[in-house]
Amino acid sequence: MIRYLLWRLFFESANLARLFGHGRERVYYLAFGANLAEDVLRERRITPLAARPFTLRDWGLRFNHPSLWHGCAYASAEPSPGENLYGYLYTLSGRDAARMDFYEAARFINRYRRTWVEQDGTRLFFYQTNRATEGLHPTDEYLGFIVDGLADHPEADPEYCHRLASTPTAVPGALVSSHL
Repeated sequence: MIRYLLWRLFFESANLARLFGHGRERVYYLAFGANLAEDVLRERRITPLAARPFTLRDWGLRFNHPSLWHGCAYASAEPSPGENLYGYLYTLSGRDAARMDFYEAARFINRYRRTWVEQDGTRLFFYQTNRATEGLHPTDEYLGFIVDGLADHPEADPEYCHRLASTPTAVPGALVSSHL
């Protein structure tokens, strides 16, 4: 309960700081899950300063992050030599990046962690699960965010996109009792 209260307090502080503008700090964030969808970013009031397609080499997309519903998952990335992780590299202000941490439950709740990598001279972060669980599947809606988001990615391998679109999905049912 204390972790949740701290999360909420600092989340609201981060939202207040954002009212004073973006600030000077800039970071690169790789989106490969629901954050590929403009509607999701708009709902979160996250405003990328720039965006471009990006392919992270030697990492793979996995649906192994437990969601609110039994059997359902969100995306994470795992090291995987020879695989490619397709997404969009957003330039975020430090303030929006801090707010994104709260949306992804990376601070205090620790469901995800920021993973920093460097590729081709660009230092970037993405969110990686702290609770990898096998045998989970995305919901149709969640998978749709990713498939639609990659539709305009010029480097995304068509076979990869086809396999992704064919990913088995799960239907949200019973809520998990201890999501946080």
